[in-house]
Amino acid sequence: MTTCPFSAASRQAVREALSHPHFGVRPTDEPVPRALLGTPAQSIFASLVRMNDGVRQSELKLAIEAALAWHDDDEIRQTAVDVAQRLAGSLTTAEQLTRFNYALPICVLAELLGVAHRDRATLVDEVLAFVRCIAPGGSTEQMAAGAVAAGKLHLRMQQADGPLFVQLCQQVGDRSLAIANAIGLLFQACEGTAGLIGQMQLLANERQQSAEELILVVLQQSPPIHTTRRFALQDTRLEGQPLVKGQSVLVHLKTPEESFAFGHGAHRCPGERWARIIALAAMSVLHIKPEWLSHYRWRVSQNARVAEFYSVQENADDRGDF
Repeated sequence: MTTCPFSAASRQAVREALSHPHFGVRPTDEPVPRALLGTPAQSIFASLVRMNDGVRQSELKLAIEAALAWHDDDEIRQTAVDVAQRLAGSLTTAEQLTRFNYALPICVLAELLGVAHRDRATLVDEVLAFVRCIAPGGSTEQMAAGAVAAGKLHLRMQQADGPLFVQLCQQVGDRSLAIANAIGLLFQACEGTAGLIGQMQLLANERQQSAEELILVVLQQSPPIHTTRRFALQDTRLEGQPLVKGQSVLVHLKTPEESFAFGHGAHRCPGERWARIIALAAMSVLHIKPEWLSHYRWRVSQNARVAEFYSVQENADDRGDF
């Protein structure tokens, strides 16, 4: 597999890279990252709708979309508000605000997937570790920790019995495949929704706008997932430039002409409705002290733009009970 010499940064190039059948989400000679082979993460990665193309991907995505659509806006909103209120109850520091932003989308999905409440804090840690394992650029240690977390998540999801998980099983028609993609929902919701919420919090501290307006500003100007990757499945061209089979393409989801905050084409994110509702729930519940937003850094990530808040006297262990 070659390095990444091509960057798609115009509307035309992004649309083509994300929709043309000559480009896939994985290189043909490495459908699963080599570092995950022989680990609990291998079968999960190989089963994720996000990591497949073609008929297998389209059929699986339709099933997942049907499961997500089974829950209406009011149910998602009420679940998100209830979870947000529970998580925000002990929120007293900037570090805990960061943890809240990561935990909320994970715990909302966990509520509807049917993951036991006593496991929620550990679940958040496992999902964050799994994200580091799946996302590009992870260190050897992060890949190893994420692979272990994948095994724990798989065991945890085997006990799930919530309405969203039941729908996934029914729509997908294969329990093992449903488990893998339930884990996929957790990992896809984590950074993207946390990034959306955190950027909304920063904007709300600067301007008087409704939460709905803040969402539009973030998604149009600074999408939380700002890049993705595609690989040439055969010798081809992109924006008139030749690419060889296996060549990678860095796709910018914010172009001068258009924002592709939730992607485009076959792999467009099916969770946009959920992300918007969860972010609005967060903003409706939180009472943020301005000093919590005074110090922040961007999460170390090749794809995500997530604000991580911290105190002047930073305490990495001060994250609350979730």
